[in-house]
This record gives sequence, structure tokens and C-alpha cells, in this order.
Amino acid sequence: MQEFLDKKIAETKKEIDRLTTRRQEELGNSINFIENELQIERLRAQVVAYESVLEHLKA
Repeated sequence: MQEFLDKKIAETKKEIDRLTTRRQEELGNSINFIENELQIERLRAQVVAYESVLEHLKA
């Protein structure tokens, strides 16, 4: 389970990096920008949740 969570955390952080880089690109309109920002925040929340579960498993 710990390996699975470590993998999910790494994958999610990579996706956050990709979306953060996408901020620098022309997103076309404000709706695309907002969707991108919402996705980043959702993924950050996932990382926090994965890390919390991982901490409980280690305890």
C-alpha cells in the first residue's frame, strides 16, 4: 500500500507541474484558465490526502 501511495503522490505532483507550466501558455480564454487552476487545486488536495493516509500507515 505504501508503494502504491508513493507512486500516486509522484504521479500527481508531475501532473501539477505540467499544469503549472501550462499557465505560461496561451490558454485561449478565462474559462480554460479557471479550469486549469481548479484542476491544480484538486490535485494538490489529492496529494495532501495521499500524504495523510501514508502518515497513518507509517504510524
